Amino acid sequence: MVFIAGKFDDAEILCNVPPHQLRIDLQAKCFKSDVDSDQRIVDSNENGIPIEFILIGFAPMYGNLGMRNQEEFVRMAYVGVSPNHRLLPPRCVTCTMISGKSSQKNFFAYFQNLYNNRISCASVITSTRFAGRSFSEKDPTTGQDTGKINYNVLEFFDRPAATQEEQILIKDLESWMECDGPELISAALKSHIPGANLIELPLGADHAALKKQFALENAAPAIEESPEPYGVLASGTKASSKRSKGDVPSATRKAQVEITAAQAEALGIELD
Repeated sequence: MVFIAGKFDDAEILCNVPPHQLRIDLQAKCFKSDVDSDQRIVDSNENGIPIEFILIGFAPMYGNLGMRNQEEFVRMAYVGVSPNHRLLPPRCVTCTMISGKSSQKNFFAYFQNLYNNRISCASVITSTRFAGRSFSEKDPTTGQDTGKINYNVLEFFDRPAATQEEQILIKDLESWMECDGPELISAALKSHIPGANLIELPLGADHAALKKQFALENAAPAIEESPEPYGVLASGTKASSKRSKGDVPSATRKAQVEITAAQAEALGIELD
């Protein structure tokens, strides 16, 4: 089926694999598009706008992503609901990677709250909010406070559908989940991210064993030995870069010169 922007039926959900990607920039407190790093979800004052979406799936991941190596991540799939987010195409499945332990804990706590209250995550609107937190850093030797460290995290909240359009979208998602939805969502969550090396941490699997195997398969390359600092002697043997404890540099001696009687007479030197 060919989809034309703005002319698809209400019952259709766009799911491109690999899906649309949004990245969380906690330092700038905003969402960015992986397609164009300059594209950010901000307001007229350049302030980051927390997005609102319908969560349709997530998967714990592990591996290397950007500057983060051998760390845990959470990859979530969702459909944006706010028309103000021009980086989120209407009814398009979008994936975002959650990094940072605090943000991940917030996400899991939010999902567990829905689960404990028997609320389907695809039946409510998930709202995000950037929050600033801090902790006191202590000296490891003296135990004294050395100052506060500030950092940003992402928090998650839910709300019911507020408009008729949101209610229709939730119904469409429910019917989509009964057909091709789960298969397409699973493919989106497992789709490759350019430049990343990630594995999934399935529920009930031995995560420690998976991480150990990943470390073995992705070990850092061995560092080559540096060349000998003192080069190579003329004989072809390598010069020793270490000197034994008993070695003492010998004192410089003046070279002895022998001359003949004729040379001494020419120089005006009397020989004994």
